[in-house]
Amino acid sequence: MMLTPLDIEQVLALYDLGTLYSISQACRGYVNETAFIQTIHGRFVLRRNHRRLSEDRHRARHALIGHLERKGFPAPAIIADRNDETLVNVENRFYEVMVCVNGSDYDPKHPRQLENIGLTLAQYHKAMQSFPSFGWEAQHRYNPQDVLALTERLLERDMMGELTELAWYDARAVQLRNTLPAAAYEKLPHIVIHGDIHRDNFIFQNDHVAALLDYDQAAWDARIVDLADALVAFASTKENSPQFWGGVFQGPLDERLAGQLIEAYGQVLPLTPAELTALPTVIELLWLQGELARVFSTPEGAPDYHQAVLEQGMWLSSWISERRERLIGQWSRLNQEFVPQTNLRLVA
Repeated sequence: MMLTPLDIEQVLALYDLGTLYSISQACRGYVNETAFIQTIHGRFVLRRNHRRLSEDRHRARHALIGHLERKGFPAPAIIADRNDETLVNVENRFYEVMVCVNGSDYDPKHPRQLENIGLTLAQYHKAMQSFPSFGWEAQHRYNPQDVLALTERLLERDMMGELTELAWYDARAVQLRNTLPAAAYEKLPHIVIHGDIHRDNFIFQNDHVAALLDYDQAAWDARIVDLADALVAFASTKENSPQFWGGVFQGPLDERLAGQLIEAYGQVLPLTPAELTALPTVIELLWLQGELARVFSTPEGAPDYHQAVLEQGMWLSSWISERRERLIGQWSRLNQEFVPQTNLRLVA
């Protein structure tokens, strides 16, 4: 459903935003219903939140955004209504109004933008070190157990035994569980991560990040989960990958771009040695879960398509396995420059 003019007028009646001049539906975003509104006081974003999240979860997200705003981080400010409420209830649906941040999408032809993504992500993580974790759901977003669970469900569904690649996924998940045990993962620095780092959630003004959007997926998890998402979203390449790329991802990492992003991140918040060691494993798990989830979510797909998707995951796994130690070494050298020599330990 789209927001109707009547919906918007009912919500705006609770605010002091002046006369409504125009409405345009937002193109990005697939879960919440969003519209741009122009009033006498400026341009705003009005959002009707999806029912899947509770009122408490929305209020927790608003507290997170308020914390970021006080820290000077570029998160779009949420406007309060006449009763000083940022979350309003109209006919049992929750709405919010945010300041509209003007700018452009990520452009890979502007290399400084990649650097600023690394800086911005580290600034977000640094700001969140002082944000309370109480009440936030603990997650392990990319983990061997989820790979095993997805593999098991797909094996149960594969009545004809056509997806022989699933046995490889099962064995690889066991290997990765030994590479990054749950106990070691829990010792990594944890914060309330953003949880949805991808291209559509960054707005740029020239080369600088003007806003990081969409905090619906925020959760208590290892901070390198956000960094893994950023590397896959902004530092992947189609070069030197199979000609037929039928899966979820456009290709493996571009090592030069990945280094630039990690180096920029480390200028603000150096990674620990344990994080640098774990990062390739988290990226591999991201790839494997993504491919399995695609197969699971497309039961109508032909076996040839599903095989191509699973083969992409196997190829990506091989790619990063062969380069694991080299990547850790490269990233450690880039990171080491910014680690204070008097205190190498970071507090989670």
